[in-house]
Amino acid sequence: MVIADQAPPDIVDRMLWRDAQQMLERHAEPDHDGNCVWCGWRWPCAPRRLAERADAASRRPWREAWTVRHDLNSIRAMPGLRAGMEDNHGRHGQAGARNRGYFD
Repeated sequence: MVIADQAPPDIVDRMLWRDAQQMLERHAEPDHDGNCVWCGWRWPCAPRRLAERADAASRRPWREAWTVRHDLNSIRAMPGLRAGMEDNHGRHGQAGARNRGYFD
């Protein structure tokens, strides 16, 4: 886990940066079939791309960071699109997880 105090000095929005790092760790790489190892979607998956945007926005003026933070929170608020780590164990890379749309 990343601690907000350990953020690089160029970070404007530390919380957004921390959230981006957590998503980047989960959606880290493709499996042998070219799907995300966490959610099973085609690599690079939508959560990975959003996390990359959030990482970049965390270094920009607050207006841009706020917009990406809103995007992250919108995904988390949608029913069926968010699952905790405990919900994904044993389903990484399987078609079932991909079809359910689990993001992070």
